[in-house]
Amino acid sequence: MAGCQEMNQQETPAENVQVSTVDSTPQMIASEAVPEKALSDLSEGDITWSDSLLKMYMAFANTETFKQAHKNNFTLEWEYDNTVKTDSGVFDVYRIGHEISRDEGADTRFIVDQWIYLDTLRKQLYEFEPTANRLSKWWSSEGNKQLFYPVYELSSKTTAFVVNFYEVGKPRGIMDTLFDVFYPKKSQEKEPEGCRSCVPKKWKLYDTAGVYKLIRNETLEKEARCYFDTAFYVYGTNGYARSRIKNIALALDPCITNIFAFCLDNASLKSIGHPLFCSTQLIPIHYGKDYSKIEKSMDSYFVPSGDHADSVKTKIMGNVGNFYFYYHDDFTWEPKSSNSKCKFPGRGIRLIDNKRVSQFWMSDFVDLFGIECD
Repeated sequence: MAGCQEMNQQETPAENVQVSTVDSTPQMIASEAVPEKALSDLSEGDITWSDSLLKMYMAFANTETFKQAHKNNFTLEWEYDNTVKTDSGVFDVYRIGHEISRDEGADTRFIVDQWIYLDTLRKQLYEFEPTANRLSKWWSSEGNKQLFYPVYELSSKTTAFVVNFYEVGKPRGIMDTLFDVFYPKKSQEKEPEGCRSCVPKKWKLYDTAGVYKLIRNETLEKEARCYFDTAFYVYGTNGYARSRIKNIALALDPCITNIFAFCLDNASLKSIGHPLFCSTQLIPIHYGKDYSKIEKSMDSYFVPSGDHADSVKTKIMGNVGNFYFYYHDDFTWEPKSSNSKCKFPGRGIRLIDNKRVSQFWMSDFVDLFGIECD
């Protein structure tokens, strides 16, 4: 593998849209209902995939026209326009905009701020650029680049956004492919169990101060950088900061979740509290003073499934309108820590609208308990 090759072409002429086929609805917009407790004041949301994508776009897309509309206190709405059939698919076309009125509402006009095309088969959203006459894919949970990544303090030295290794039933990612190429296949068999200092040939120890033994290979890191952005907005419990990827490491363990760790520059994150999420997008997150009522409602509605659970309660970092950014973590999961109660840390975003809740995004399952060895 030599040099960087662009894997995700984001811009496509409108009359000849080319998109890759996906096998399932994006995780962020399709989530099965979680068992409900009788005492909860929340109920399952029944939002459609198209409405969820449109709501998500209106909340998180930080376009100049949207900024101007918000500045002037206009309420953004969407209107269905028509359905377009092309050689590559069928698209529902929507206008997102706001109403203006004259003479105290006697003359009302709808001003279009953005044209949107929804691919009805692949359930993906495209922005239409009239001047260039092309569609640009805004976001999809498929592919290498995600809108959100979970960020964890893996040790006192390392803060990283995490990508899980391949799991049965899910698509293989580019990192899984690179791992197969650069990691010696027999290294794990030869490595003594529990050896924190053992590393394969051409690999180096990166950090052993946390739960994970992180190791690094310069060639894999060089190739991986071709497929990921270099800088991210990192959102924490006290605010956000811009940070760059410092190194890329990985951790293998027979019991807990195997991860790829995109290590961030800790010096740039000192002011944001505990880091939780990152994105290439600057998201207008509001940090509210008191989310305790909503947190209790979430905990009484969402019940951990399976035989393994911990006692850590849901906390909300902030919100964008009715989208709530939450986390499940006590930030004390050091090696063999007797203080940590968090065995399954996680991050997510939920929409709560009129007491109806929908799961929009949830980070991959991280198991620090070690179910595989239980």
